Amino acid sequence: MVDYPKISDIVICKVTKINDYGVFASLLEYDDTEAFVHVSQVSSTWVKNIHNHVKLNQIRAGKVLHIDTYKNQIDLSFNRVTSAEEKRKISDYRLFKRAQSLLSAVAKELSLSEDEVWRDVAEPILEQDLSLYTGFINILKNGIKHYPEINKKYETKLLDILNRSITIKDKKLTALLDISSPLENGVEVIKKGLAKILADYPEAEIVYVSSGKFELSVTAKDYKLASKKMQEIISSLEKTFKGSNFKATVQEKSKN
Repeated sequence: MVDYPKISDIVICKVTKINDYGVFASLLEYDDTEAFVHVSQVSSTWVKNIHNHVKLNQIRAGKVLHIDTYKNQIDLSFNRVTSAEEKRKISDYRLFKRAQSLLSAVAKELSLSEDEVWRDVAEPILEQDLSLYTGFINILKNGIKHYPEINKKYETKLLDILNRSITIKDKKLTALLDISSPLENGVEVIKKGLAKILADYPEAEIVYVSSGKFELSVTAKDYKLASKKMQEIISSLEKTFKGSNFKATVQEKSKN
C-alpha cells in the first residue's frame, strides 16, 4: 500500500527528470513515490529556460497541490515554498537521515534488527519530541534517563555511538567581577579566593581585566547548565569574599 502525503504538506524530493513542461521528482520520505511539478509551479518568476531554475538530482522542498490515488499521481509546487521553509525542511530531513543512520549503527553493533531498535529507542523519543535528532541531543546532555521508556540495555552502546558521532558546541556565560578588600594583604586574599574557585570549578575561567576587576566565564553544554553553574560559583564567591567589597554582573549570552 502506497503511503501518500497530505494536501499542503511540504515534502522533500529529488529531481529525476526535467523537460520543457515540468519536472519529475521522487518523494524521499514516501518510498521514492513519483511526483510532478508543472513548469508554472517551478518558479515565481517567468521561466524562459527551465534548466536555469532546477537541476537534475537536486534536492528540493515542494508543497503538495493535488493527489490522485487512483492514478498514483501527485502534483507539487516549488514556488509556493519560501526559501526559509525549504532550508528548514531540507535541514530537518538531513538530520533525520543522520539519526536513522546512527540507529542503524546501534542495531548493527548490538546484533539487533533495525525495526526492534526503532521500536525500543526511536518510538519513546518521538512520543516526547518531534525530532529524533533532538532526542539524541537530549540524551547526550541529560543521559538516557531523559526517556524512561528506553530499555537500559541500549544505554552504553547508544551513548558511545552518539558521543562519537555528534559534537555539541559548548555554551559560555561571562560575568564581570568587581572585588576589593580593606585588608592590608587584600590582594593576596583575592588571589587565594579566586584560585580556590578555579580549583573547585574546572569549568570556570577567570581573567584579570584591571585593578580589582576580573572576567569570570563558565562553559557548559547548554545555557541552562551554564547559568546554573554560574549562579553556584557566584554564591561561592560571595561566601569567600564576605567582608570584602564584591559585586558580580552577569553578561548577556555569548554567541558561541
